[in-house]
Amino acid sequence: MSEQEKININLKVLEQAGIVQAFEYCYELSWKLMERVLSNKGIEVNSPKDTFREAGRNKIIKDVKKWFRFLDTRNLTVHTYNTKILEEVMKIIPEFKDELELLIDILEKDYSKSNVDKEL
Repeated sequence: MSEQEKININLKVLEQAGIVQAFEYCYELSWKLMERVLSNKGIEVNSPKDTFREAGRNKIIKDVKKWFRFLDTRNLTVHTYNTKILEEVMKIIPEFKDELELLIDILEKDYSKSNVDKEL
């Protein structure tokens, strides 16, 4: 294996590690944001699963099962030294990105609507 091939492999591993870290950060931020939004509506939750269930009931997210899968995947990220687990985490990233964008859109619309209501 050439030196350049070794460098390319190392870069791929570093890029994947960065993607996993970004997933962990965005996942944690997402569920805690949902928790805060629910709290502002007077709904108290005690765990990520409770948060996702209530977020689904309150139309903050559309697919609770997807968010449960993201939770399971997040719990796997502790073991990213295992290449098979790393591959599983990498597979869910596009779906997570789509759901995250949907969450942002829903919250922006809800926030925008609540500000309009306050002005009236």
